[in-house]
Amino acid sequence: MGCSELVQIRGDDMPGIVGNFEDCPVIICDNNNCIAEAIIKEHDRINSTIEISKTLSDYEHGYRLSVLILHPGGTVEFSGTLRKLQGSGREIALFNERHRGARGAPRHKLNSPATIRSLVLENGRQPFAPPLKVVIHDISKTGVLIKSPPGHFDIGSVLELHFNIHGKDAILYATVVRKCDGDDDATIGFGCKLLFLS
Repeated sequence: MGCSELVQIRGDDMPGIVGNFEDCPVIICDNNNCIAEAIIKEHDRINSTIEISKTLSDYEHGYRLSVLILHPGGTVEFSGTLRKLQGSGREIALFNERHRGARGAPRHKLNSPATIRSLVLENGRQPFAPPLKVVIHDISKTGVLIKSPPGHFDIGSVLELHFNIHGKDAILYATVVRKCDGDDDATIGFGCKLLFLS
């Protein structure tokens, strides 16, 4: 399999997701800290496995992890246990899809650069030229916290957020639901509810 991992998923853990996970971004976390961002290369629905574009060689057999899959049908999160495969491969057996509400979902520190290309309005879009540079501070199954320069949008704004996971561009649409202090005077934190992934 080369530089990839297998993730085993029980089909009955995914009642709300229909379709294939191939080409979906996935974020793998340890104690709410992102340890790997990857793309799902293959999804074998019969054997309930996915192959991802990253290795996890620093983690031992039996290690507990969280797996956040950004699927266009919805973001799903599982807890999992790392297991060895024959040869140098690994797999993660996934258990317990997490169904917590918006404020109760675990947040995973990401600190990943992103851009906001436009605000989505009822009658179209208001583009940012040039795109507004932001940082995705953390992400959960239901939301994202971004750090942004102040004065560009407010609570209720719908953002078109572009970012890259392991070489693949992804677009998240999210509504700003709260403001919080930033790390310095030049940034503000914006808590956003995820709407969908494109």
